Amino acid sequence: MATDHNDALRNPQVDYERADLSPRGILLFLIGLFVAGAFVELVIWGMFHFLTRSEALFPSGTVSAIQSAQHKAPPEHVAGSIMQNTPSVNLSVFPEPRLQANDAGEMQNFLKSEQELLNPQQPFTDARGAVHIPITLAMQLIEQRGLPTRPNAPPPELNEQTEAGNPTLLNEVPKPLPPGGAVAKPGEQKH
Repeated sequence: MATDHNDALRNPQVDYERADLSPRGILLFLIGLFVAGAFVELVIWGMFHFLTRSEALFPSGTVSAIQSAQHKAPPEHVAGSIMQNTPSVNLSVFPEPRLQANDAGEMQNFLKSEQELLNPQQPFTDARGAVHIPITLAMQLIEQRGLPTRPNAPPPELNEQTEAGNPTLLNEVPKPLPPGGAVAKPGEQKH
């Protein structure tokens, strides 16, 4: 009697589903995904390259409408350019706030004004009577003199605090309670 040894070695309970996705299918999907991503990247790069080189779409000497509106003087009143209900609004000028045309220059101007405020050339007194000195000199004075502090001793009229946290005065003497312990309110009679 001939027996098949392969059937004897196979255990149906320790097998896997052979109809599932194979490793070859997963690998082909990942390769396809990589090729599609590379294609999209090349198309976008080519589109940007074309747009930067295109003189027809973006002539090199033109200025944006916002920048040109900032530097252009408002024209004389043309019929229909002023709104009826708000006569001071000129429709040919771009309204405020405008986009920054020179943000690096404006930031430098802001930092320069802040440094001038912190480091004046000469000490001066303003209209309120405050003396303005350079910040480095102010830090040196604080280092030499120290920061102002409060006095250590409490004022002489305060002795101690009650349990409620209210200060009691030294010269205040508590009033004794009448016999019976309760204070009668005005208009009440005690029985």
